[in-house]
Amino acid sequence: MTETTSAGASGAFAKSTSSSSSSSQSTASTVPVLITGAGPTGLFEAYLLTKMGIQVRIIDREMALSPLSKAIIIQPRSMEVFQMSGLIDPLLAQGLPMMNFQFFMGTKRVAAMPVFGARTSSHYESSLVLEQSKVCEILIEELDKMGVQVDRGWELLDTKVVEESGHTFVETIVRRAFPGESTTPADRKALGEVDFSDEPVNKAYETQVVCSEYLVAADGARSTVRHKLNINFPGRTRSHKTIMWDGIYECDMDLAGITFVHGVNNRTLSSFPLTNGTRRLMADAGDIEPGEDISKTLQELTPEKFEKLANDCIAPARLKIKETNWLTIFKTNERRAESYIHKNRIFLAGDSVHVQSPAGGQGMNVGWHDAHNLAWKLAFVMNKIAPEALLETYQEREAMADKAIALATKLIDIERGTGVFTMIMMRIIYALAPYMFALMEALGFEEETHMVDVHYKENALNKAHPTQAIPAASYQVGVRAQDGTLRPMRADIEGTQSPAPTRLHELIAGIGRFHIVVFASDMISSRTGTHTATAIQGISTTTVKELERNIADYLSIWRSKSSYASILKDDYNDKDLFKVHVIAGPAVLDDRKESADSNGNSSSISALSDKRMGDGRIYLDDTMVLHKRYGFVSSRGAGGIVVIRPDSHIGYRVNGAGEHAWKDVQDYLSSILTQ
Repeated sequence: MTETTSAGASGAFAKSTSSSSSSSQSTASTVPVLITGAGPTGLFEAYLLTKMGIQVRIIDREMALSPLSKAIIIQPRSMEVFQMSGLIDPLLAQGLPMMNFQFFMGTKRVAAMPVFGARTSSHYESSLVLEQSKVCEILIEELDKMGVQVDRGWELLDTKVVEESGHTFVETIVRRAFPGESTTPADRKALGEVDFSDEPVNKAYETQVVCSEYLVAADGARSTVRHKLNINFPGRTRSHKTIMWDGIYECDMDLAGITFVHGVNNRTLSSFPLTNGTRRLMADAGDIEPGEDISKTLQELTPEKFEKLANDCIAPARLKIKETNWLTIFKTNERRAESYIHKNRIFLAGDSVHVQSPAGGQGMNVGWHDAHNLAWKLAFVMNKIAPEALLETYQEREAMADKAIALATKLIDIERGTGVFTMIMMRIIYALAPYMFALMEALGFEEETHMVDVHYKENALNKAHPTQAIPAASYQVGVRAQDGTLRPMRADIEGTQSPAPTRLHELIAGIGRFHIVVFASDMISSRTGTHTATAIQGISTTTVKELERNIADYLSIWRSKSSYASILKDDYNDKDLFKVHVIAGPAVLDDRKESADSNGNSSSISALSDKRMGDGRIYLDDTMVLHKRYGFVSSRGAGGIVVIRPDSHIGYRVNGAGEHAWKDVQDYLSSILTQ
């Protein structure tokens, strides 16, 4: 046996000497994190961990990236995540902004409306159309720049957590063929099981035992990892089937933008644009017949059969297929694994842990959010910045998967309804669609679709203040950190040029950093000993000088106790894991000018204006929108401090910004990090 050893940011660790028989040779290797599956979730996890200095090995049994894409929608929340991770520019360059919706009853267009977004809290007001394969290409290219390549041709045979001589690690057996793919003809028949019954004669394999500190299983809905660990995958398989077609067609109906047709045959047809100029059509193909084998149905499926199905829906209009790029059929599963975590060493992500209908465009996005939630926690634990217990909070993703599944279920139930009553209800819904959608937008429906209303429950990471009242749901710990426009404050009072505005999400962009945001309301004063009255009984306010001192003192404490093994590769270009930003109300301008005019004592405000981004620099919330979005009083208020986790969720909040508030933040960070 030969052994190859890889050293990562987390240092050396115990290696197994187990081996597995093979028709050719067996080797062993070690790596800090093994990722199985080079789809959207696995690639994004590899990207994030690599940016945080953690060495990974990502394997996939397919020899090349598939050009086919079942998922095509990037939701605004994912765009926020990609922006913070440094990936948004190539996605925007290649993607198409979501087009307008239109609805048909048969051949009659009964509604047309713009996409949601007018009242969304995200900077990205609409979703983006970009095929899964193109997102994967972008991620592969970014990984290649960092020296990481997908190790292709390897399939996972078995995995387990090993406890040996006081050390715990993951032992995974993988193999690849000499030469060619490892996939066998029968192994897709069982859910995740590798079936050797149809093994090709005289096919030679290299078998490898991979020892890793952690394993991230992003190996899809048929996850071998989930199967081998006997993690249940409860849920249901729906009784109907859908045919999906990509290509070029001619039609005497206008199916531009995103179009939904409730057909004369009481079935549905939907149309979506693709970035290469072609279109995607998805057609309701009815219920699965008793004894029907979907794989055989797929083999017998032809463009002509799909064309007839589409024409039956839109009659008397006609559709003619000119070119077919992809034609497939699928049935919908709605399932979520019973656990995201196995022994705090193996983590399921993406389709391996949750699957749902493509309705609503949630599935691929939920996988990215899994990766975003997990990556910084792994990096912190592996760099001994946080205890291993932090990894248990990855389980908070379960509720978000359930929410995405429930949304997709509601949408597909509406779409798939049959019968006279359903037809009547669909006519009413479509006829009133412009008004109903405006109402749903006003009520926040688009926030759910855009995935920006994520709210994790309280746990070891999301902690409510021990004595202060719990705020309204929108401001509680666990919610996504909202965005808003800010204006940097100049050190000088007079000037002809206003600083360029920025957004809070631009300030908290990065990988693996906590952002402590001080909402100063209008209570800070450059005049020593002056405090603006507070509307919150018992909450102390602060002065600028006191605030400046606390920022400097606590940043020094936090940064000295928690440092990173390597420079994080993001816009900050340093190792600091803690960044502080001060957001003040417009009243500070009058106070600042008055003070400077009377005795020139504006040095404290100037000091905060001159700070580097993340070191306590002060920004102006002109309209007080951000104060309102975070639940702080915009006039005569005591302000507060919000701790934003590295994945841009609120972990902790406290009213007031005086000394007691800073001590509370210190206690919170001490409770979740290694001291």
